[in-house]
Amino acid sequence: MSISEPQARLAVHNIDDLVGLVPYLIGFHPEESLVVIVIEEGRVEVTARVDLTAVSGRGSPGALVSRLFDRYPAAGAWFIAYTGDDDLAWDVLGSCAALGGLVRVQRLLQVGPEAWRSDEPDGPTGPISSRVAPVAAEAAVLGLAVRPSRRALAAGIAGPPDDEVDDLVARFDAAEIDLDRLGARGRRRILRRLLVASGLPELDDSVRLALLVQHEEAQVRVLRLLSVENAEAQLALWTRIVRHTLPAHRPAVLGLLGMAAWQNGDGALAMVCLEQLDRIDPLEPIAALLDWLNEEVVPPQAWPHVREPLLAALTDQFSCWPTSQPTR
Repeated sequence: MSISEPQARLAVHNIDDLVGLVPYLIGFHPEESLVVIVIEEGRVEVTARVDLTAVSGRGSPGALVSRLFDRYPAAGAWFIAYTGDDDLAWDVLGSCAALGGLVRVQRLLQVGPEAWRSDEPDGPTGPISSRVAPVAAEAAVLGLAVRPSRRALAAGIAGPPDDEVDDLVARFDAAEIDLDRLGARGRRRILRRLLVASGLPELDDSVRLALLVQHEEAQVRVLRLLSVENAEAQLALWTRIVRHTLPAHRPAVLGLLGMAAWQNGDGALAMVCLEQLDRIDPLEPIAALLDWLNEEVVPPQAWPHVREPLLAALTDQFSCWPTSQPTR
């Protein structure tokens, strides 16, 4: 499941507007997905996406729906199934309707390759227009990112190409020797300098940062500085670094990238980082932090309230995780 936060105020007037806007809300064009848009007092609070296969058949959208409505008890929701399989779409949407009830479910919608259908299997329908909806055009002007697919999202944070690996191995070896010579105080000094530097780092500084954040103390320092105000810059920084990081050093960098993405409201990218962490090093402590924030549907604006207890848990290798949900 990925959770995304709205990054701008945009007026949605009809279903065509909504269909055009959803890719901007979740960061890519969804396929075979259930998208849930949680709305409170006319404002989108959060948008969640999950694979349809995860909530159909033996699966159920119950856990997702419960977490969202527990987090936003006064909200309603739109449930949108992106698939051309009518039976699959309305099986999942019917389950969502039963779970949410008449008061909480504001609209059910199936979006297929060529048309959308609302409310029920034989409900109102309309074509998927090739014309860009005005609200989607406005979202693009405001700088909201949308990728062609989730695969493209993952490709954007892939590691270095094969023809760069030998050069990076040499750079990492040399940087590791230099950093070891500096000692702990010297490494802290360089970390502070690199974190406050303007613009994106040169390749050698990217390598140094990738090595420095292998230490838990450095990860905590980075996360303590993370805020809504600098999340976009942090996202650009760790995106650049992850593209030039060797596999052995990727977990920590992926974790920091995922945290920056979460703080920036980009739940799709945060989830892709978490999935890659699960594949290459599921025991990386920062992965547990990112997973907890996702599972508890913690909004980015709650970070100042939950930061210190979570960073304390990170320092303790997650030996004790908070049991109560953070304040909104």
